Amino acid sequence: MAEKASFSRREFLRGFAAAGLALSTPPPSQENAVRTIDPDLAVVMSDLHVGKPWAEQKFKTDRSYDYIDPTVRRLVADILSMKVLPAHVFILGDVSVCFGEERDYEIAKEILSPLEEAGIKIVATAGNHDRRVPMAATLGEWIAPSPVEGRFASVTSLPKFDMILLDSLKETDPASENNSAGRGGCELGAAQAKWLEDFLAGTTRPALVCAHHTAWSLGINKQMVKSPRVCGYLHGHNHSWQENILFSSYARKTMIRMVGLPSMGMDRDIGFAVLRAFDDRVELAQVERDYYFPVKTSKEERLPLWDCLVKERHGRKVSFPFEKKI
Repeated sequence: MAEKASFSRREFLRGFAAAGLALSTPPPSQENAVRTIDPDLAVVMSDLHVGKPWAEQKFKTDRSYDYIDPTVRRLVADILSMKVLPAHVFILGDVSVCFGEERDYEIAKEILSPLEEAGIKIVATAGNHDRRVPMAATLGEWIAPSPVEGRFASVTSLPKFDMILLDSLKETDPASENNSAGRGGCELGAAQAKWLEDFLAGTTRPALVCAHHTAWSLGINKQMVKSPRVCGYLHGHNHSWQENILFSSYARKTMIRMVGLPSMGMDRDIGFAVLRAFDDRVELAQVERDYYFPVKTSKEERLPLWDCLVKERHGRKVSFPFEKKI
């Protein structure tokens, strides 16, 4: 029998705290503690933007982001402090600080490896600040076998639904004259779009579709709504927790949620999302650990609004029901 489709915020926060993600600062991890791994629990993160020091970058960013790597380390420790560990961590791109340099991925590997050592499976795809060749060379074991040649597309079969990661990177040469700090665009490409269409037409399982860019940017918003199996869409890129509704037309009563995730360290919402599956739905909760824009500043310069945003946004959750009426 399916579990109750909704519950109160108080009930949700009790469960949220039980997972080790209370509204207060999480307790330090206990090295000798024996914790279980829940196959129905996952973490979704995006926009890590880790990298080597500005002075050592081959292609310079517009400013130094020396606070990013330590911030991502703290969030990894946050995940490892959970009383019940997630079985998976999904990364929705922009692992590199800007231009996809080899050393960026080496640093990311060092920062994220404790998750793997704890028994958590990591699955990653690319964002517009990544480059596939150096990313695959270093993080290849975290890139699932792809049904589309040259793309980091994958399907992870979880107990109650499928997690689909798309590769939306339109890669550019970081040395090109028209390159910029906002490098790269987005596209699925014909082969990946055809694979996605065929997969969704043939599957009988609920599917949560994810990519670095929005469904609108990729032109697949109507496809997501019309597919009987797609229960929702997750993306990164905007560095903000954003809740939107996708619908195919005003004449149809079918719609799904599209949610944008925080950045792990660069700017705006700083945090990740915790995903829990039930028999009839997926719940996604925001873990908000900081907010700043355009860069992190000293305590004296910090705007009071930023602390308000952290308090208000931490613990937000949305539901993706499996059942759809087409």
